[in-house]
Amino acid sequence: MKSLISMTGLFLCVVALLAGASAQQDLNFGKLPPVKVPEPMPAGYGELDWDNVFYVNPYAWPGSGPGDKLGLNGEDIAFIGAKDCRLADNVCFGKLTNARGFSAVNAQIAASYGPTQVVVRAYDHGRFLGSISIFASTLRRVLNFPPSWGIATELDFQVSGPPDSLAIYSLEIYTLGG
Repeated sequence: MKSLISMTGLFLCVVALLAGASAQQDLNFGKLPPVKVPEPMPAGYGELDWDNVFYVNPYAWPGSGPGDKLGLNGEDIAFIGAKDCRLADNVCFGKLTNARGFSAVNAQIAASYGPTQVVVRAYDHGRFLGSISIFASTLRRVLNFPPSWGIATELDFQVSGPPDSLAIYSLEIYTLGG
């Protein structure tokens, strides 16, 4: 009987989460106006707030690296880092937040200039949910976020190792309705 009650409770929780979820979003930054120099990501783009994350058309920006140019010519990419990080001992941080919560599925990424370590930490209103650490090269790859994180309100990206810049081609998330 306890098992049936537990399963029913779990089922109702999942239904409640799905009822509040909006459509899955695949943010690909190609819908942003093309820019030739890095600009801060617009607040609210994809229902997220972006801190220390920039976007640029890598084919028009002379500061882009080979890992930045793995998408369509003329489309913007998001990135964390670049040469400004050298002032902070080759460590850069970027943050994605949404106070209502979101579930991160995956991201298409590449290191902009050369091998780079990436650590992503997830939080729910300050409570640590988990982290993953990977090495990125100048080849495009998929970064899958652990489903065990569930609903987060913040993802922190730490990009380190010279020249420490991470290109983000797309981000797949589910956001919660308001």
